[in-house]
Amino acid sequence: MSTSIRCAPAVWLVCFGLTMLAGPAEVLRCLEPDAATGTSAAVIVDDVPLVHTAQLLPLDPHGKLVGEGDVAKQADQVLANLAQVLNFKAVESALADIIKLNVYLAEPEALPKVQRVLSRQFTGPIKPAVSFVVGALPEPGALVAMDAVAAAGRPTPPRPAKRPKDSSSPYFRAGISHATFLPAGPKLYISGMADTNDLAQATRKTLEKLVAALDHLGGGKSNIMQLKAFLQPMSQVALVSQEIVNFFNGNAPPTVFVEWISPSPNPPIEIELIANAKGDFSKEADSVTFLTPPGTTASKVFSRVARVNHGQLIYVSGLYGRQSQDAAGQIREIFHSLGGVLTPAGSDFEHLVKATYYVSDNDASNKLNDIRPEFFNPNRPPAASKAKVKGVGLPGKSVTLDMIAVTK
Repeated sequence: MSTSIRCAPAVWLVCFGLTMLAGPAEVLRCLEPDAATGTSAAVIVDDVPLVHTAQLLPLDPHGKLVGEGDVAKQADQVLANLAQVLNFKAVESALADIIKLNVYLAEPEALPKVQRVLSRQFTGPIKPAVSFVVGALPEPGALVAMDAVAAAGRPTPPRPAKRPKDSSSPYFRAGISHATFLPAGPKLYISGMADTNDLAQATRKTLEKLVAALDHLGGGKSNIMQLKAFLQPMSQVALVSQEIVNFFNGNAPPTVFVEWISPSPNPPIEIELIANAKGDFSKEADSVTFLTPPGTTASKVFSRVARVNHGQLIYVSGLYGRQSQDAAGQIREIFHSLGGVLTPAGSDFEHLVKATYYVSDNDASNKLNDIRPEFFNPNRPPAASKAKVKGVGLPGKSVTLDMIAVTK
């Protein structure tokens, strides 16, 4: 079952708080919206301007933690902070415009409480795709954090990506922008890159590798819309944050921090990014192109870069193997469920553009490596990152998938 917003061709309309340029196709469509959780199985959105936010925490305007020990109060505060970010004059969006919400929990027991908060907030027909992951958060006492992708809430002519800043807002890290305005058009998803030096140096070198790949694709630092850093330990997040801020000369893009489990000699940090692509690829035969920039190596299970040329984006909620208990069974169940979402959305496995795999044990990690080739065309796997984490959201489960696809 799907819920959609249809708007008349070639006019600006406000539909349930969503203002976008509408064509003859659907502007926004939800698959399997669930009032009990405030989420949808997937959200399909036209090629419209998007907003990517930084990771937001349950802090009040004075930087004080809100609702100590109370997950629901903290979730409400994070959403209030998110609403303020989206209402910034350079963005002018709202919670009702959110199409994807990434939720980070300190403990898995928080999941149903956060879902109840989301169900109270997202009461309209359009509900976001939502993913959950469990691990230490970048603020002592924080039980929940979030970042979001939203449709830009007003008609604007094409313009360069913009990083609005508000240094007076304490729930942003100093020097990290709280949101980026991503114009409609081609987009780049670059897989996570890593380095095995100490954490500070590894952060710098990883960013250098990412920017080198982006430079080859005709972009640069200013084209980066969001970074996601998988690091350990989370207690060193201030060090990593400062390295990122320094690398971007005090104006870093929105950044998300996720604690992963990566024992030495594995890399202490991996960073992935989203960027707007330079050039016009609207005439490309395929809606997505998979690229291997110089200095990187090709893989049969992930692409180094996926470039979205045209088409509708499909944001899929975090998937679980709900019936299976063993890792292999969960993974196959997840991929079959993913196929069941992609088909009605107008996509398939060859048009997945970004995958984030979260695993909570080595068996799930190894089985994921073994099973992915059963579902992916080795010439067209999505850009991807894989992180071993404390938990994947649902108790008793060891793997979840967070996916973005594009229509064929």
